[in-house]
Amino acid sequence: MEIGGRSLPLVIVRSPRARRAALRVDATRGEIRLTLPPRVAEARARRLIETHREWIADRVASLPLPRPFMAGAEIPFEGEILQIIWDAHRPRVPVHDAPGGRLIVGGPAEGLHGRVERWLRRRALEVLSEESRAYAEKAGKPVAGVRLGDPKGRWGSCTSGGRIAYSWRLVMAPPWVRQSVVAHEVAHLVHLNHSPAFHALHRKLLGSDPACARAWLAANGPALYWVGRAG
Repeated sequence: MEIGGRSLPLVIVRSPRARRAALRVDATRGEIRLTLPPRVAEARARRLIETHREWIADRVASLPLPRPFMAGAEIPFEGEILQIIWDAHRPRVPVHDAPGGRLIVGGPAEGLHGRVERWLRRRALEVLSEESRAYAEKAGKPVAGVRLGDPKGRWGSCTSGGRIAYSWRLVMAPPWVRQSVVAHEVAHLVHLNHSPAFHALHRKLLGSDPACARAWLAANGPALYWVGRAG
């Protein structure tokens, strides 16, 4: 759907549980989503979209802008900003110039995006694994394994077998926000629910109130899904 100078996918979902049409602009997925009851005609759905076109345009205008991995781009990293410096004659493996706030990447231009994302994922796995083990030791429970993904609905998850999964995009958030997510998932090693005992353990492991981290993710989290997105 072309709207507000941007092109976004229009996703129409029929849900047996839906009692009426529900229209929203998903800031994380970057899509216009219309949920319909099973028997609503598609023609009526499209009329609904046209009727609310101005409303949709207002919300599309507030969406984060894509931030592709390209030479000169600035990307968030552990709560700070890194500028991607590309030099074809430098080694392909990115080098983090911490004092200068730069990520220096060599090799062919066509592989730049992949090299930057792989570097971010490696750093994410390293720090999330380390922090998971540290919090698990405090909780007195072992971590069976840590893996990364790119889910759109959650920042972390924990299985009954003690395996924890995280969004690799947490490496772009400030450390205190990332650590709150880690403490949350480690607390699930003890309480696989969201009971008062779970929340008490989460706060104890973190050593502070996790409400600030939740607020940060609610306000800034959707923008992290636009980092590395071409358009």
